[in-house]
Amino acid sequence: MKILFFLIFILIPINLFLIFIWAPPVNWPGEKGLILGHIQKIFYYHVSSAWLMMLSLFLALIFSIYYLKTRNLKYDILSAVSVKLGLLFGIISTIMGSIWAKPAWGVFWTWDPRLTTMAITILYYFGYIAFRNMLNDDIETRAKISSYIAIIGFINVPLTFISIRIWRSLHPIVIEGRSEKFNMSPEIVYVLMFSLFTLSLLFIILFYLTYKIDHYELKRSLK
Repeated sequence: MKILFFLIFILIPINLFLIFIWAPPVNWPGEKGLILGHIQKIFYYHVSSAWLMMLSLFLALIFSIYYLKTRNLKYDILSAVSVKLGLLFGIISTIMGSIWAKPAWGVFWTWDPRLTTMAITILYYFGYIAFRNMLNDDIETRAKISSYIAIIGFINVPLTFISIRIWRSLHPIVIEGRSEKFNMSPEIVYVLMFSLFTLSLLFIILFYLTYKIDHYELKRSLK
């Protein structure tokens, strides 16, 4: 874990340099006819955060299934940690997307299919957290019902991803075409992959620390 802390300390400044200095601005016109230029650079963390949200909620699905199969509370804690981080990265992605949307679409928010399904996902998992907080005195019941909530809620996660493909949407498609090739320059692809790698390491660190805290709280509550 010390190595990860060291790596993230080095990679974050490098990533910021690549995003704001090395990566070229994008000459793509927004809805109002403005050239987005440097504001497009927010896309690197917006996309990376969205992917990590989906990954984290997928992990919550897997851990919830494992809990129902084994009744091991460790998997319940892992699922809860995954949901917390999924919410964190989902909120980050939404905020950054709204900042991008103002010059691109002329508004911070519109009820676009991608934004709407994203909002539903975030609100649903906020409900998951609220439910768990109401059942702190009944650990087993909390774990069982939380697992079902996490499993059912994941239905909306892939729907959020494919929403811009099945409904008319303002939201741009990062990957498009039958071959599913990136419709971006090599420099942009490189910086996006580097940003995703950097945030993934940060995700691992946050996951480890949050799990340690929640596991300690569980042990204390069971005494």
